[in-house]
Amino acid sequence: MHSIQFWRNWQKPSRILYFFSLSILLLTLIAFIFFYFKGLENVIHWNILSELGEVPFILDQFNIGKETLSFPTKTFIVTEQFLASTMEINLLGNYIFIGLFAFGTILILSALSALARFWYLMAMGLVILLLVTFNFELLYNVTNRYFTISLIVLYAGLSYYFHAFRPAINILTRFISFLLITVLVTLFIAYTAKVNSPFLLLASYRTAGAMVLSTVFIFMIAYEIVQGFLVLTTSAKSPQALKNFILISAIYLINVLLVFLHNNKTIDWEMIYINPFILLVVSTTLGIWGFKKRLAGNKEIIDFESSGAFIYLGLAIITFATNGQAFATGNDPMIEVLEDAITYTHLAMGILFFMYVLVNFLPIFKQGFEVHKVVFKPLNLPIWTTRVLSVIVIAALLVLKNFFPFQQANAAYYNALGDYYAFDKQFRIAESEYQSALIYEYRNHKTNYALASLALWQNDNERAALYFRKALAKNPSAFAYEGLSRSFYEEEHFFDAMFTLKEGLQKFPNSGELQNNLAYLYNKSNLIDSTVLYYNMAIKNAQKPAVPSSNLLAFWAMNGKKQTIKELLAKPENIQYASYEANIAALKNIANVEGASKDDWKVILSPDSVLSNISDFAWIYNQTLFQKSKGEKFPLLRLSELEDNEAHAEDLHFANIVQEYYKGDKISTFQNLYSLAAADSTDKKGKYYQLLLNTLLKKESVEKVDISALKNLTTDGLKQHPLNELVVQKAIQIFNQQKQGEKAYQAVLNAITWRKDSHVLYQLYILQALDIGMKEYATDGLKILQKLSPTDYQRFLPTYQAKIQSIEKVSAGFQ
Repeated sequence: MHSIQFWRNWQKPSRILYFFSLSILLLTLIAFIFFYFKGLENVIHWNILSELGEVPFILDQFNIGKETLSFPTKTFIVTEQFLASTMEINLLGNYIFIGLFAFGTILILSALSALARFWYLMAMGLVILLLVTFNFELLYNVTNRYFTISLIVLYAGLSYYFHAFRPAINILTRFISFLLITVLVTLFIAYTAKVNSPFLLLASYRTAGAMVLSTVFIFMIAYEIVQGFLVLTTSAKSPQALKNFILISAIYLINVLLVFLHNNKTIDWEMIYINPFILLVVSTTLGIWGFKKRLAGNKEIIDFESSGAFIYLGLAIITFATNGQAFATGNDPMIEVLEDAITYTHLAMGILFFMYVLVNFLPIFKQGFEVHKVVFKPLNLPIWTTRVLSVIVIAALLVLKNFFPFQQANAAYYNALGDYYAFDKQFRIAESEYQSALIYEYRNHKTNYALASLALWQNDNERAALYFRKALAKNPSAFAYEGLSRSFYEEEHFFDAMFTLKEGLQKFPNSGELQNNLAYLYNKSNLIDSTVLYYNMAIKNAQKPAVPSSNLLAFWAMNGKKQTIKELLAKPENIQYASYEANIAALKNIANVEGASKDDWKVILSPDSVLSNISDFAWIYNQTLFQKSKGEKFPLLRLSELEDNEAHAEDLHFANIVQEYYKGDKISTFQNLYSLAAADSTDKKGKYYQLLLNTLLKKESVEKVDISALKNLTTDGLKQHPLNELVVQKAIQIFNQQKQGEKAYQAVLNAITWRKDSHVLYQLYILQALDIGMKEYATDGLKILQKLSPTDYQRFLPTYQAKIQSIEKVSAGFQ
């Protein structure tokens, strides 16, 4: 336990910084794991492309005697496709990387000042080289190196001060000093840099140096797993220790060899291969103790407590930050470089360290001693020979691959630069950097997808299709298949688009997004069975199953019989998704399902609400038609007047007409329909509005009304039955009793405006006009009545004359 908790006897400042750095390493590992599992979704995601469709249906039917009048209209359905986004720049991933890289560098710089003089000077030479490669002058668009030189003087000067003049200062104080300088430099850059996103630029240019440092660290810990097997098998002093060590090491090394062969396309067996990044995590963890043991005999050069432990943690943080950035930016050449670094070094170093143990300690094994305690005190072959031989073996492997990992490293570097310029909207420079990456690795997914994205931004679908096809060459993705299919579809190559999705599903059989889009194309081809099959598959597999679920409803709205639709509505799913709810409302309209709106369906819309997408519009429109006379009124007229809702203004206006007719003011309905019809009488819509107006007027003219059922005859009664003769007559009586003659006149005027065939209403109009002193209007009405119905005119004439005489007598009485 004492050897495991080696920090217990350290000075307090060293312990504080060590645990703080361990915490940062743990956070770095968590960030790496997050970006690793998120994969391409770090830079590409699925968008939703929504499309409106119309389905005609009969909103209502009115039985008028032996005649049936209908209210034909349309309901909207929403069909959606998954759309692969263009390549995005992961700012968070880049900023995390540059921040952790800076932290690791500061930690290492703080530890270097405690090295022996020769090794210190060597190490500081490498640090200065690292600072030079930062290319700080790019932040200010200058060619001189003044800023870089200033930083070298600042950091190297402080480091030399600690090394030469204040060697007793503890590591924590040194770290805080370098950290404060870095914070000041960061603020200075943030406020004075002449480029946009200066830290993204620094992160992009750090890719190459980060890969080099990561490779050094990976090589440094490459035999830690084999050493861990040695500790595990010899700690118990078992007589079988040698056999156990050979067996477990052989199994491990064979698996690493299989990973190496598989990554190099030598084999493609159906088996589970060890993930190289798991090897890195395990090696790094074991190396925390292994590195201490390795430095035990070199205290005169480097002390583990004052420098070695922190150099190790600094390199580990940089390595995992680099791996995290590779996944966060979707930079597959960089990922493959790091994978190769892990597999090459773990295979070469693992085998040679295994041989080193056997060559030096075979007799001790047989005596049952704890070999792991003396493993770095060899009897025959020194440990440095193992490292040298490993370098030679790795070089030989690189020669066999024509140094392809170096080409991939160059491609990864140019990809990072392309990302910066793409984010800065310098698209020509970005394209140039990506094209440079293609020179080194023409099949990589990152570059080709990024170039396809640039082509799409320029509306060049043909060139986008070319790059999407190249992106599928080595590391295909469902996103690239969708992008290629979309490019074909936009260029009206329908069957190429369909075949591309089929090809994609062969590679990604569980991609619900590709299944959904293929079902969409099958629906376009009227392949009903295939459409239903793939929509159902997509519901099971898509990351957002609500999309294919709502699409399936839209399909049945277009193709299903009423009985099928009613069966679907009998078992609705509880999916809170605007398109799904819009299509449910559409199905209810088509099936003429009766029922009030439910509270959990009700959308609270303020008068100035903006409909953010077509799904919201389809829902509010369909729901308005479904509710008809039930539920609360939506502020549709106000919505239609907003500029942001202009695309749906006419349909919102019509939906408002419907709700006004069923639970508002029918006179307003007639006026609005008349305005729409008059706007263009030759247009199909204009003719439809005129026909609908005539239908509703006819229905209102002959419909019987139970007056006793009306709560308020002068308000609700007149609004809902403004053309009914009996309702108007009773309302006039009430208004006149309340000495509100003007309101009585307006009620009958509204009625005859829309019902010009009623002699009863004209008689009421004439009498009311006389009552309020509008004799000329009454005379005009009388003329119309005479033309409308001479018989009724003759019958009404005595009443009219009597009314005139009565008015004249009253007038004479005031004279």
